Amino acid sequence: MILIQQKTRELFNLFQKKDRGLELSSLSIFFVFGLIGILNHAMWRDELNGWLIARDSHTIYELFSNVKYEGHPLLWYLCLDLLNQLTHNPIAMQVLHLFIATGSAYFFLKFSPFTKLQKILFLFGYLPFYEYLLISRNYAIGLLTIFLFCFCFESRQKSYLKLSFILALMANTNAYCLLIAIAFTIILLLEYFWKEKLNYKSTASQLNIIISLVIFFIGVSTSVATLIPPIDSNLQGGATEWMLQFDLVQLARTITRIWNSYILILVPTDSKPLDLFIFTLFSLSILAFAVTIFIRKPIALLFYLIANLEILTFTYVKFLGSARHYGHLYIILIVSLWLASYYSPSKLLIHTLTKLPSQINSAIANWSNFVSRYKTTFIMIILYAQLTAGIIAFSRDLFIPYSASRETANYIQSHHLEKMFIVGSEDFAISPICAYLNRKIYYPESQKFGSFVLFNSQRQLTNVDEILEQVSTISHEKNQNILLILNYELKTSRDDLKLSFLKKFTNAFIHNEKYYIYIAGNRI
Repeated sequence: MILIQQKTRELFNLFQKKDRGLELSSLSIFFVFGLIGILNHAMWRDELNGWLIARDSHTIYELFSNVKYEGHPLLWYLCLDLLNQLTHNPIAMQVLHLFIATGSAYFFLKFSPFTKLQKILFLFGYLPFYEYLLISRNYAIGLLTIFLFCFCFESRQKSYLKLSFILALMANTNAYCLLIAIAFTIILLLEYFWKEKLNYKSTASQLNIIISLVIFFIGVSTSVATLIPPIDSNLQGGATEWMLQFDLVQLARTITRIWNSYILILVPTDSKPLDLFIFTLFSLSILAFAVTIFIRKPIALLFYLIANLEILTFTYVKFLGSARHYGHLYIILIVSLWLASYYSPSKLLIHTLTKLPSQINSAIANWSNFVSRYKTTFIMIILYAQLTAGIIAFSRDLFIPYSASRETANYIQSHHLEKMFIVGSEDFAISPICAYLNRKIYYPESQKFGSFVLFNSQRQLTNVDEILEQVSTISHEKNQNILLILNYELKTSRDDLKLSFLKKFTNAFIHNEKYYIYIAGNRI
């Protein structure tokens, strides 16, 4: 008997070593490829505008005021502000982002309940391996807080304080994580109030619960205070533009985000009604399948439904978004599966369904059996689709610069043009060049030197004739040549202005971050 126990222990230790080896090797590959990816990645305006805000905001109040035009909470910008105390090189932001993304990968590999293959497929999927790794924004830190919450979820039985701190941080990463944090809090409260029915035991005191709720509400209040745009903001319609009336096309576009977030390799076109109709049906089928997976895990089911409803509502009324935004619907599925692993199967909802008419009950039973049979297949199809999209996107970024801003800045520096008076338009597309050059550029839209761009009423759209008028005036007043950077080719001229084309940079994935450089000076 002792020999059997010893051999069993040795076998268990061997499997543990193999698991640790797989985790370490997977994490190492993730980090190494991530390092290669970020060093190769040419950052674009959505990444570098935040860096510039942190760099050129001189006080915390000024930072807070500027961030309010961004449509994001403050946490990521505070991290960038701390980095800017050390260096003005934006590569520091990419390195920080890499470590955050690797931290998320570690928690998922080490603590999530999925199989080894599923963990690896998720890790190298589109969101963790590309969108939340190479592109340095606040979504990676949001994913880290979500996985931290899942890891610490069991601690709720003794205390909610740890979870409340994580939720407060999560709420201050981005708007989607704010909604997910609210969904987490709702299910924690429901679980506590239904603890007898769910056979859930909690030793947390009332004081512990009250303090935890206060921490959470402080976090949410801080996030909302930052997210509410100023009166003069016109980013995504500002504070006034909401889709509050019923629109069937908008509803279809919103529902198809479920499919878009799960199956990234075949995305419908928003402008084609037939595509929308077909993929709306696909999305609803996916939703029904996923809901059935959680039918015996009521808390996981409620989280899945509440979080989806929140994000889909936001998508409909405010912002349809892109993959990095509605991709949180996919994260919600993964998190719901993780949460479900903490619970034993419950007959709480099954008992309710048995009260339905027998024909309906029979159909539900057949559907439930079908889902149980193909649950793993369903998850694997999604993971393989995510892996395919992740590898394609990551590989594309290695060969096609995301933005031409870095190449343009390198050319300017290599030809010693950075000391010239530089005029750039459109301002939001020129801002990445400001970051790479570590200097401000004159923006015709605001008629002054600037770096980051705030979408407010002070910013005026300008046409090419107005830009050349300003260039001519500046050149005449300063009696010097001007370096003019545009994100479109110049096809007009002025009699009083001599324009010499220098170079164009058109190899970029982002269509309006391709640049044309000119030397402009007054004719003698």
